Amino acid sequence: MNTRHRDNYPRMNCIVVFNKTKDRILFCKRQKDPFGGRLNFVGGKVEKGESSENAAYRELYEETGVTRRQIRLFRLMDMTYYYQAIILEMYVGMLSEDVELKEEKNPLLWLPLTEDFTDRERFAGEQNIAHIINVAMLYPIPGRDMMSDGHYIGIDGCKDGWIIADLNYGQLTVRQFEKLSEFSDEYYVEDIDKCLIDMPIGLPEKPEDFRPDAEARKELRDRGTTVFPVPCRQAVYKSTEAEQKTENLRILGKSLSKQSTALIPKIREVDTFLEDHQEYREVICESHPEICFSRLNGGAFLGRKKEFIGITQRQAILSGFLQSTVIDDVWSQATGLHCNPDDILDAVCLAVTAALDAHHLCETIPEEPQKDARGLRMQIVVPAI
Repeated sequence: MNTRHRDNYPRMNCIVVFNKTKDRILFCKRQKDPFGGRLNFVGGKVEKGESSENAAYRELYEETGVTRRQIRLFRLMDMTYYYQAIILEMYVGMLSEDVELKEEKNPLLWLPLTEDFTDRERFAGEQNIAHIINVAMLYPIPGRDMMSDGHYIGIDGCKDGWIIADLNYGQLTVRQFEKLSEFSDEYYVEDIDKCLIDMPIGLPEKPEDFRPDAEARKELRDRGTTVFPVPCRQAVYKSTEAEQKTENLRILGKSLSKQSTALIPKIREVDTFLEDHQEYREVICESHPEICFSRLNGGAFLGRKKEFIGITQRQAILSGFLQSTVIDDVWSQATGLHCNPDDILDAVCLAVTAALDAHHLCETIPEEPQKDARGLRMQIVVPAI
């Protein structure tokens, strides 16, 4: 018998796919052993360093052409086979629409729930399939809404890097990246429906370049100081604070505040990222959490975001869109990530706003944004009033 520790076992996955009316299940007819010639669920191998969830979506797409936008997968069960030294991870999901399947190697077919799934001559798995289907039928697959029908991301800067709120088909997780360059290592642009970041995108290079900052400050009134003056691109790429202030004065006719110069490293990081990864330009847009929270609250302003009352108000607003322990336990989440609670809430707010934007429920400040010299739109995406 294989005595290796199960943590070192290779992992495989199988995916129970229901059609959109949940009265048929997708099967493939295996062309090779094991179970050659018999029917099985689609699935495959979890690659080294690959998450279980990503592997399930990848295998499903490769074998059927079904994308994340068409189904949301849920972890159903794991089976450890000690003799074969493998772990089988089972997922279940229901299509949100009719799809045209694209076969890879194994022929695909839909079977009704009236089939005899215990038939060993037709089905793989030594009658395991019947048990798995019975368990899958009991799984409470939730319905889709605008927060769970796509992949939406919010990014907020923090003292140790960036807070990433990842709203992936209704499942919210929060991570911290030290550098924005890690974003392209972790997220493929084709898998993201919308991403909003609380940092300027599109930098002026001459006085007539129109940024949305003044209009945003006007909307926030007393909170307008949360929208800082954005430096020109020439100043952003200067090394010292003195050089940055001098260059901004030369180009735009005004110096820079401490708040602006303190954020220049992150502004430069975003600008460089979008120059080096131009495929993300249509996916990542600028937003501002303070405006988003205000608009999500019916236009009413909230308490200060670093004070207890302001934090609880923001939690209540976000809980109206999402039910998540990330929001409920924001203090412990912040402790674990070595950031402030408002950093997490701001990032989650941007992820929620990204979902609204994907459903055409947002607008831009200004209504018709200008592009900068590099072709980046100088705009702030916010919920429509």
